[in-house]
Amino acid sequence: MDPLVAFWREADDADPVRMRVEMTDLLSAASYSDARALFERASLEDFLGDEAAAVPLYEASLSAGLDDDLENRARIQLASSLRNVGRPTDALHVLRDFEFSSEYLSARDAFAALTLWDIGDAAQALRSALQAANPATGKYRRAIGAYAAELSTRPEGNP
Repeated sequence: MDPLVAFWREADDADPVRMRVEMTDLLSAASYSDARALFERASLEDFLGDEAAAVPLYEASLSAGLDDDLENRARIQLASSLRNVGRPTDALHVLRDFEFSSEYLSARDAFAALTLWDIGDAAQALRSALQAANPATGKYRRAIGAYAAELSTRPEGNP
């Protein structure tokens, strides 16, 4: 099993110093790419609530070249961190300027909804939230999708 998988499975933010030391030890003991190491460090800072430290690490990991799955994860996590540090417009660009794999579309839409809400675009936020919920809407998927699409064409709050 990948030691990083075990690390994250047992992650506990009660002792940030210990977690940073463990991460450093894990990354130095294994032969992870620079991009992966940067991503894991960014994820740790994010997990520990230091999104300001995470943002440049996510950006560096993306510049260094992550595999497809990690790139999807890094972009979503970067957008979340950007939102948390008060950069919602940048967060939306991260979410909109990339072709996410289908596995990450609901997460992309959920984070877009949160960000749109933050910037005061309630109708778009609701539309993104409904898109994020799409996989769980079952037999009502078509109807909910149509209602979501309709949100941008009518005044806010009018049925």
